[in-house]
Amino acid sequence: MSSADDTESQFLFDAGQDEVRWAIPRLFRDYSPGNYWLVGIGLLAAVIYPAASQLPIYLVQTVVDEVLLGEPFTLPLFPAAWVPPTQLGQLVLVAGLMVGFAGLSVFMSWLSGWTWGRFAQEVQHDVRTHSYQKIQRLGMDFFGEQQTGQIMSILNSDVNRLNRLLERFLADIISIASRFGSIVAILFFMHWQLALVLFSVLPVMAVVARYFVRILRPKYKEVRQRVGALNSRIENNLGGIPVIKAFTREDYEHDRVREASRDVYDWRWSVITTRIKFYPTMTMINWLGFGAVLLVGGYWILEGPPWLFTMPLTVGTLLTFMLFSQQFSGPIMQAAHLIDLYYEARASVVRVFALQDYEIDVTEDDDAIDLTPVRGDVEVEDVTFAYDEGEGPVLRDVSFSIPAGSFVGIVGPTGAGKSTLTKLLLRFYDPDDGIVRIDGHDLREVDLRTLRHEIGLVSQEPYLFTGTIRENIAYGRPTVQDEAIEQAAKIAHAHEFIEDLEHGYETQVGQRGAKLSGGQRQRIALARAIVGDPAIFILDEATSHVDNETEVLIQHSLDDIIADRTTFAIAHRLSTIRNADVILVFDDGELVESGTHEELLETDDLYANLWRVQIGELQELPASFLERHVSSDS
Repeated sequence: MSSADDTESQFLFDAGQDEVRWAIPRLFRDYSPGNYWLVGIGLLAAVIYPAASQLPIYLVQTVVDEVLLGEPFTLPLFPAAWVPPTQLGQLVLVAGLMVGFAGLSVFMSWLSGWTWGRFAQEVQHDVRTHSYQKIQRLGMDFFGEQQTGQIMSILNSDVNRLNRLLERFLADIISIASRFGSIVAILFFMHWQLALVLFSVLPVMAVVARYFVRILRPKYKEVRQRVGALNSRIENNLGGIPVIKAFTREDYEHDRVREASRDVYDWRWSVITTRIKFYPTMTMINWLGFGAVLLVGGYWILEGPPWLFTMPLTVGTLLTFMLFSQQFSGPIMQAAHLIDLYYEARASVVRVFALQDYEIDVTEDDDAIDLTPVRGDVEVEDVTFAYDEGEGPVLRDVSFSIPAGSFVGIVGPTGAGKSTLTKLLLRFYDPDDGIVRIDGHDLREVDLRTLRHEIGLVSQEPYLFTGTIRENIAYGRPTVQDEAIEQAAKIAHAHEFIEDLEHGYETQVGQRGAKLSGGQRQRIALARAIVGDPAIFILDEATSHVDNETEVLIQHSLDDIIADRTTFAIAHRLSTIRNADVILVFDDGELVESGTHEELLETDDLYANLWRVQIGELQELPASFLERHVSSDS
């Protein structure tokens, strides 16, 4: 079989999957509470309806031997006084009992289907929402490592695949046991010696079923992994469609999707070819049992008991056994299908629990400190951080202290660690060494919701949600009044262009804000941060997509907003942070300079060189600087 992409075809939760034990029992254990009434009714119905469906067949013996052939009429547990004296009356009685038992079986079958169907929907809803809730609690490193397509595959495909498992699995186990137990009890009650002949095929069926299960189980796991890889490939390509078109890579990406799809095709076809051998094999074994009953039973009636058998055998009993032999195949084939369903669904259940068991890196204690109200004092002490253990640190021994209300500029070359520092302030990550404090509190001891509630973030590539402009501005404060939304938009210089739109603040922005320009999206994101009235602002190139005139207007409007708030502004255009209270200069993960604009120019080091390049006094950075960064990562 081909592999679409070795690095993507292996699901990144494989290690977690190996640790998930008793996945399906755990599913029922964890999600049955709250639905016990459904489970109870469903179990009762699943026991009654298959047992009741066997009684009409059992009555065939009575009809043939005792009604039609005139043997003495007896019905176990039925009062003799109620038995009609004529054969016609007895025939009507037996027919009525058959219809009654069949009606009871049909009603209980409907009740079983209704309760288990409702149970399946309840559990699927809970599994999906619990899994999504867990995803939101995971750290940012999770989203950097995992493929979005794989996560979507779990929340959609895998959870949806649980429907058949939840709707049929436990009900089928009970109904199989009830049906099989009823058949065994009836047949042994009727003629235990002939029953031994029919049941002689059971060991053969068990061996064959085990053989096919061992083959199918790993194949189902591979199918789910390949489907996740295909979803990741398609999701990745749809997100990057402008780049694909710009570089005319349509054919290349089509080939990669086709190869990933072929991988799914090959593994699914392997499952199908194994499965279509399984069912005919089991059917053939069942017919061998039918033939054995017919041959032995026929000889029994014609010549007398064969071998060591001693009991007499009637035509009605043989006919009933032959009918039951076909009923006997039902539980066997149902069990085979259940095994098939179990291993098909198990791969999905395991992936769901591998996600739910994924370790949360950024955690908070039950007694975490409520940070509100926040003054805005920020202290970073000897902080070192790396995204991956095997790679070098992105920040090294960084220390600084910022008083509340300060305007802090952060500058440095690409890859110097500027954005990483802001992620530590938001506690998207915890430092490997050192401490980050706000108002004297270690962020690892602070309630995350109150921390992030007091920090307004505007990133370089702002993300807008599908919905209206009003909904996006009010995203962090859904109950905010319209006046506050419009005031925030005015400060961000977004109000003017919003009013010019046909639907104003009710304009739909499209997926990720696709209907708006980059500058418009950035101004809406800025308004979203302003309307939250945070104590600390983080502006990561917050005006990078707007023109120079709009940037000046925004900066002027922000002066009043940030006057009494701690503000961290990452800037490549140094003019935007020229008036900062302090400027932090990073280079290769280290804080190499700090001071005001004038102080750093007097130092005549990295910041001074960056400034001279931007104002045109230097055409390029000094060779010594370029040599240090020519091979550095971005």
